[in-house]
Amino acid sequence: MSALWADLFRHPHPILVHFPIALIVVATLYDLVAAVRRREIAPARGLYLWVAAAVGAVLAVASGPEHDARGISASFRPHERLADLTMVLSLAVVAWRVFSLWRRRSIRGVLGVAAYVVLSCAAAVAVLATGYYGGHMVYEEAIGVSMNGTPVHPPAAGGYGQHHEAGRNQ
Repeated sequence: MSALWADLFRHPHPILVHFPIALIVVATLYDLVAAVRRREIAPARGLYLWVAAAVGAVLAVASGPEHDARGISASFRPHERLADLTMVLSLAVVAWRVFSLWRRRSIRGVLGVAAYVVLSCAAAVAVLATGYYGGHMVYEEAIGVSMNGTPVHPPAAGGYGQHHEAGRNQ
């Protein structure tokens, strides 16, 4: 049993990434339903869902094992950038909701609701695209996959950034 716990703490990223994916998509759908039904977004309704999604996005980004893709995956850079974008967008949604709650005002009006829904949908699209590239690295390129303790595709020497920059400068 201790090997299981050691493995979980050694590789938390695959566990953590699924929370923001699910939470951001569900929160966005919740926002879309609220926008269509009520024509406003009540900042307190669904706030905890977005807070959990944003915290999950921060933890997923922080736990990303970038060393696993060092120099061997063209999908790593888009995955990393989209993950950062997802985190920023989800934090922006939370900030908007908290500010609206602090002002004690719902997000109203066609332009206000539309802008909020665009931000919410952008977070959902970003997290799904991030998941696509992450899944591509694992399931198509076997990044981070080991067989009998040996990596299927071991990282290249020199680090991803160094390898990538060296290839660009040639």
